[in-house]
Amino acid sequence: MNATKRKFNALLQGLGAKPTPQPPATNTQDSNFSSPLNRPSTPNSTLAPDDTSTPSKGMAPAGVPSTPSDPFKRRRVGVLESTPGNEKLGSTTISNVVLKKWTPGSSATSPSKETKTEPPKYCPTDRDELIRRLGTFQELTEWTPKPDKVNEIEWAKRGWVCKGKERVQCTLCHKELVVKINKSEVDGKEVPVLVGSDIEEAMVKRFVELIVDAHQEGCLWRKRGCDDTLLRLPLAIPKAALASLRQRYDELCARQSFLPYLFNLRLPASLDLQAIKSQLTPTFFAEPPPPHTNPSEPNDVALALALTGWQGLTNPRVGAVPNSATCATCLRRLGLWMFKSKEVDETTGQILVPAPMDYLDPVREHRFFCPWRNPAAQHNPGAKTVDNKTAWEILVQTIQNNAKSDAYLRMQTSKNSLRNILHRPTASVPVTPSKGGQAVEIGSSPMGTDMLNEEDTSVRDAKDKERWARLRRVKSLFDTKNGKKLRRTLSRPGTASSRPSTAHSRQDSVPPETAGEKN
Repeated sequence: MNATKRKFNALLQGLGAKPTPQPPATNTQDSNFSSPLNRPSTPNSTLAPDDTSTPSKGMAPAGVPSTPSDPFKRRRVGVLESTPGNEKLGSTTISNVVLKKWTPGSSATSPSKETKTEPPKYCPTDRDELIRRLGTFQELTEWTPKPDKVNEIEWAKRGWVCKGKERVQCTLCHKELVVKINKSEVDGKEVPVLVGSDIEEAMVKRFVELIVDAHQEGCLWRKRGCDDTLLRLPLAIPKAALASLRQRYDELCARQSFLPYLFNLRLPASLDLQAIKSQLTPTFFAEPPPPHTNPSEPNDVALALALTGWQGLTNPRVGAVPNSATCATCLRRLGLWMFKSKEVDETTGQILVPAPMDYLDPVREHRFFCPWRNPAAQHNPGAKTVDNKTAWEILVQTIQNNAKSDAYLRMQTSKNSLRNILHRPTASVPVTPSKGGQAVEIGSSPMGTDMLNEEDTSVRDAKDKERWARLRRVKSLFDTKNGKKLRRTLSRPGTASSRPSTAHSRQDSVPPETAGEKN
């Protein structure tokens, strides 16, 4: 009983007091965690720090942790005990503080903890993500051309990406599928296999169904894919369309040594380069300032390719590829050296050594689903009329409309300036001396008067008619039935005047008999 009281008093005295730090020799908790005596205290293994009493019944010898039999006592002892090693856990010291200089544009997170933003897994209305998925099918070593119904655009519209040799994977449910139509593996190598047309059509029909059905049951790509007009290009705004055209033109001018000759191109009949160059804004080739790679005169070949949607090819690893062009929509790559004649007589223009390809058709080289070639992909779903125009035709139409609007604005500006000159105040009209010594105003000359009369007669007449029409409408508001009757009465001959009588008029109207009686 006495031992229990002393232990209880020792616990009460230890409340609020810091534990005495142990010397480094005895602090074995940080250096040796394997010893069971140096582990952090638990309710089942506790020892009072100030217990110096002699062993008694129910107590272990000195140096051996005691286990109180009372559960309530074990909880109290476990809570009150603390060791220097436990206080160090989670504490902040000078050694683990890193000072960093803050800058206005710096991020709060450290570079090591920055996570890469993953692309969205389900986005049927995002055009950029559709083109990104379409770009995974570019490598011919991983994806070979397929029939139109199971082409890469059809897989990309339903959320599939290319993940290997003829293998596609869903971005959301991660389901994988192998797409092979007329190939088989022989000794680990793929070889083409001749199959009948009916068999190929059956396989294509089956893959068309798998584009949707191969997704898992709960996958959102199974319910809805991308719209067919998602690849449509916004070319109706002249400012944005001309800015993108100028960017493509600059990229192609940087590759002018690899561009084919103008006679190597086969352009559409409705694409007139000379007319388009005259319809472009006067500052199209000058603002913004062109790079040093641009020629002093406009390059017709670069302009023709830019009008049909081609631009310079840039590899993310290598950089700009000088001898290739690409389409940013269908991701078609074009080797320019294949269409340029190798040797040409500069004096006569005769082709000495032809190019590997006969000619370059910049519209036909696009893929079948590209809006630069396919009018259905460029169709505006909100339009009232069906316009079967490709993207390059709409771009040419936008340039023509912009040229007409600019010409109209210039004409209106010139008319306003001429009108301001002809309608100047009299004080500001210049005066010229005449032979008789009288000053003659320029605006008062017969020719000036005629010009003023010719221009202002029609305007003045129109204004007068409008003014009289307004007066008639205002007058009609004050017309009432009594007023009309009164005007009809006044307009009859022999009627009395409705003018109020005066004293003088009343005196004149008195009869002579009455006047004699008064006198």
